[in-house]
Amino acid sequence: MKHINEQIKQLEAKIDSLSIHIPAIDLLATIPGIGKKLAHILASEIGDINRFNNAKQLVAYCGIDPSVKQSGNFNGTKNRITKRGSPFIRKALYIAATVVIRQGVNSVLLSYYQQKVQTKAKKQALGAIMNKLIRIIYSVLKNEKPFELITPEEQEKRYKNALKLAS
Repeated sequence: MKHINEQIKQLEAKIDSLSIHIPAIDLLATIPGIGKKLAHILASEIGDINRFNNAKQLVAYCGIDPSVKQSGNFNGTKNRITKRGSPFIRKALYIAATVVIRQGVNSVLLSYYQQKVQTKAKKQALGAIMNKLIRIIYSVLKNEKPFELITPEEQEKRYKNALKLAS
């Protein structure tokens, strides 16, 4: 066990030294709920963000989109995710989503979860948080800017200030 633990420490040190050259890891680590290890997993699984034209494609790539049942003119969605993508990225998103919910590190996502829990099952609400996290990840990586938490009140203030400046 000591030998295996030592090998794990050496591998983690090597991953940290190699990650200096990947700016996506530092960007992902700015998102509340995503630490360095999850950032490594997410960056390696997502790869180049420019492969995706929009956040919806990234959601589908991760396998978090709802499954669709079609028959003739009927289009319906099941209460399950497709699980088409990498299980590693889904597991990392699950961990990040539970951190957001349990520790309350992102007040906007936490209030969104509490809203969803009132009308959906807890697992469905957790899936909605994972979906939101993917959309945040897409935005952070595509714009190459660190995450900035903006509450709805702050967003309204910024909007009003922008309107004042425009007129």
